[in-house]
Amino acid sequence: MPASIDQFKTSLSLWASGVSVITYGSSHQKGGVTVSSFSSVSLEPPLVLFCLAKHSKAKEAIESAGNFAVNILSSEQKQISADFASGSLDKAVVLEGLNPGKLSTGAPILNGCLASLDCLVHQILDAGDHWIFLGQVEAVVTKEGSPLLYFNRNYRELV
Repeated sequence: MPASIDQFKTSLSLWASGVSVITYGSSHQKGGVTVSSFSSVSLEPPLVLFCLAKHSKAKEAIESAGNFAVNILSSEQKQISADFASGSLDKAVVLEGLNPGKLSTGAPILNGCLASLDCLVHQILDAGDHWIFLGQVEAVVTKEGSPLLYFNRNYRELV
């Protein structure tokens, strides 16, 4: 018998992770979504993954655009994380207000992040109540700073 959803969520809340915002933009739709389920996959080719809940409206937009950016947030970007995690804000308006840049694929790149990885959609896998997006990294930009962390349902910082 599988673990209960509450037990599973509680145990995973004890895994400290960085916080990233996946940004996307096409002629049809643009926006972003906060995720903590981000990981490197392969060096050759350079692949990363993130997981997206199936109820998210971002899946079709990312699939249509064929690209996305992983923006690894700094400790100074809690509000950006909260805005893209919010269910009540228009993510296209939030994104436009941040005046994003672009690198190689045309995906929106957030300013001030520790790193932004500009990716082409490599594969989308069906996994339970989530989609797993694999992206091939085409370009990267980095800067110095401290990461925004998420642990036990709260934002944290390195001390």
